Amino acid sequence: MRHYKTAIIGGGPGGYVTGLRLKRYNIETVVFEKERLGGVCLNWGCIPTKALVKVAELYNEIKESESYGLAIHDFHIDYSRVFERKNGIVEKLVSGIEQLYEKQQIPVIKKEVVSVEKRNDLYILTTEDQEQFSAEYIILATGSKPKELRFMPFDYQKILSSTDILKIDSLPKSLAVIGGGVIGCEFASIFNSFGVDVTIIEFLPQLVPAEDDEISKRLAVSLKKSGIKVLTKTAVEGFESNPNGLILKLSNGKELEVEKALVSVGREAVTGLEFKGCELKMDRGAIVIDDEMKTNLENVWAIGDNTAKLMLAHTASKQGLMVADQLNVLINNEQDHSFALDYTNIPRCTFTHPEIGSVGLTETQAIDIYGEVGIGKFPFSASGKAMAIGDTFGFVKTIADKKTGKLVGMHIIGPNATEMIAQGAILIGRDSTVKDVERIVFAHPTLGESVMESIEDIEGLSVHKL
Repeated sequence: MRHYKTAIIGGGPGGYVTGLRLKRYNIETVVFEKERLGGVCLNWGCIPTKALVKVAELYNEIKESESYGLAIHDFHIDYSRVFERKNGIVEKLVSGIEQLYEKQQIPVIKKEVVSVEKRNDLYILTTEDQEQFSAEYIILATGSKPKELRFMPFDYQKILSSTDILKIDSLPKSLAVIGGGVIGCEFASIFNSFGVDVTIIEFLPQLVPAEDDEISKRLAVSLKKSGIKVLTKTAVEGFESNPNGLILKLSNGKELEVEKALVSVGREAVTGLEFKGCELKMDRGAIVIDDEMKTNLENVWAIGDNTAKLMLAHTASKQGLMVADQLNVLINNEQDHSFALDYTNIPRCTFTHPEIGSVGLTETQAIDIYGEVGIGKFPFSASGKAMAIGDTFGFVKTIADKKTGKLVGMHIIGPNATEMIAQGAILIGRDSTVKDVERIVFAHPTLGESVMESIEDIEGLSVHKL
């Protein structure tokens, strides 16, 4: 039986990053990953979808080329080449991570761990082929998977998950997106740009319901303007399959005929490990952790989607790095610099067209907590840089505690929102106030100036806002 100091179960953005950091700390580590390193994010999620987003973005710009003085008339999408480019980017990134592991001699066992047994001061990990390994410390990084509709399971041909839709190598004529959250809206935006007839069906009253109300409403306006049909307060209650695709039975009494359907109604934690001689504490299908990512079991941590704290790749990575720091203290007796992770202040990005970036509290949440709040907004239509690049839709909205001026939320919809939100994450994460921002000089001409103007607008001091 091979023994390791630390075993990481799962090689996604939480697990593989943790393994690399532990190696930096000279802590012996093994990673169990049945697929390839990078997990859903690199192989079937964040990265491949962003490759498609770039093509959609470029295609949209070419369609507007005459407004820039460029006469481009004969162009079309060759989706087979788009598909190849996507796969090439994924292969390059995943191979790069595998090379990092190989070069640093971090063992990766390409098997699924099926059980964990507590035996004295060690944990015994058993894989699917009954091979066993022992470790002193365990990090659970098993990730999540797409949720299915009970009456409409994935068939991988017509009824697709977010993983399945990235495997199709030709464009459907029509697509129903069941679920108007982040994933659903991203794919709707992508495929609509490619000329697919797209309909979003969302049970709740608005799209991306976790976002600030104003952001959700403006996204719906933009998607509808682009040609996407949006049905809110609507559920799919049944379906029929035929040679041409699917007929969806909707709660509004209507039917919708489409070639394919993407079911994007959320994700659920993967927690199928069997624990022997100990019981892992769970809550509603997710692993319970404390502020240090510790489970109820001694020397066992959990990171990423299986904790259901905030199902984002960068959340998993940050949790993993924090666990690596704790192990550095425990094993190497290094100084403790631990802190509690504030999940509210982790930035959230939606790669639709237009993009959305948000961090901190929504306006409704801020009012519930602080009572009186200050709101500042600045539209991209008043930004010189936005005008120059030809993308003026949207705005920056910043929220502050009225009494102290502390910045508690920032929400951006518009060009480069997913990049710009890093400014908000830094300011809010550092407990900055409106007055603190007065000491910062923002470069001109940039989209980032709109962040400055929105903060100045909290006190009515934005100079470029009508």
